Amino acid sequence: DALPICGRMGRVVMNGELFGGRYTHPLVPKSTKWCTMPNGKKFPIAGVQIQREPFPQYSPELHFFTFDLKYSVSGAEEDFIIVGYDDFVDMCSKVPGLLYAKPIVRGTLDDCIAFDVENFITPLPALLGLGNYPLEGNLAEGVVIRHVNRGRKDIESKGVSSIIKLRCSSFMELKHPGKQQELKETFIDTVRKAAVAKAGERQALSDVMLPEVESAACALLINNVSDGRLSNVMSRIGRDSLLKGEVTKTDAALLLAKDALKDFLKETDPLIINTSISFRKVLITKCYHESDRKST
Repeated sequence: DALPICGRMGRVVMNGELFGGRYTHPLVPKSTKWCTMPNGKKFPIAGVQIQREPFPQYSPELHFFTFDLKYSVSGAEEDFIIVGYDDFVDMCSKVPGLLYAKPIVRGTLDDCIAFDVENFITPLPALLGLGNYPLEGNLAEGVVIRHVNRGRKDIESKGVSSIIKLRCSSFMELKHPGKQQELKETFIDTVRKAAVAKAGERQALSDVMLPEVESAACALLINNVSDGRLSNVMSRIGRDSLLKGEVTKTDAALLLAKDALKDFLKETDPLIINTSISFRKVLITKCYHESDRKST
């Protein structure tokens, strides 16, 4: 539904954070720009330290990323209303160049908890033009799970948190030495394991990992992983080979992915073939996971 807003607005607050200022790749130069602080002092961006941890790294330049929006018609603090997530995304998508929190996974709480935050490489460097210069082990700090209607009175009145932050245990160890094992024991090997048993392993949505053109191409690639293609691959393998264990389900999934990718590359635009290393890796990974799902 449309937001019930009309007339003069007292205050609008866009919550977000500044990030970047470091990207230690031998082929990526440091920023030559300067930033001006609120007190008027100027500093070289290359000398600004947003975070002390060695990862994640995003860009040699500074950027702003927004994750929430709230408004108060009267302007009073007590009248602030948080904009629902879908309305937030709709508004942000209309602002050219604005970086904002897109959905990584959508679904139930179990669906979201089942996402593999331990091995999630941050997509931001590639989306900022550094896709050909990936950093090894550039894991995302974590993910935020939020109710899609967070801020709505009937949701907030339940007295249950409508937002949860899950941190990668490797990053947790950097922030709080000795806590990595505790996180694994109290969440990863218990809560997340149970969520995976219910919902299965969840993969990041294409829209958060890829630009618009590559995301559309990814959808076409996934369409190539069809039941008909699986039947053709299985007929080439032979039922007996599967039953005897000569060919595993993993082997079948890999053959299906290769077959789908081969035909996709014959038909796709050269722009996709020549896209960055990071985006090509996402396309191949998505193709394999869909093939593995089909082959199960």
